[in-house]
Amino acid sequence: MPTTKTTTKPAAKRPGRPSLQEGAETVPVTIRMTPPQKDKLARLGGPQWVRTKIDKAPEPEKKQ
Repeated sequence: MPTTKTTTKPAAKRPGRPSLQEGAETVPVTIRMTPPQKDKLARLGGPQWVRTKIDKAPEPEKKQ
């Protein structure tokens, strides 16, 4: 059976991971923790949970 060549092109993929907020730049942050802490972080909601906690936390008072 002869093979036929299709002329349809696959859908174009956008490069990279989609942004969290339109126009907001994100940067990677590395922290060290124990394996049980890493497991608990995953159960709590991972990166989204951390971002929510940071956004809700009050700013610390500036020291003079």
